[in-house]
Amino acid sequence: MPVIRISHAAQYDPAAKEKILKEVTAAYAAAAGCDPAKVWVVLEEVAKTDWSTGGTSLAARAAQTS
Repeated sequence: MPVIRISHAAQYDPAAKEKILKEVTAAYAAAAGCDPAKVWVVLEEVAKTDWSTGGTSLAARAAQTS
């Protein structure tokens, strides 16, 4: 049973999350030729203060560009 993990810093509303989960599942199932019911998808929202690149959080980067 495949598990797809998606981590992102954006905050989506429930309808958008459902669309992402549905479309990722369908795309994987089509590409792999498997039953969509056997595809697990985990959508993880990470706070911008908890995600960094180059040692600077996304929150700090956003503040610098504002």
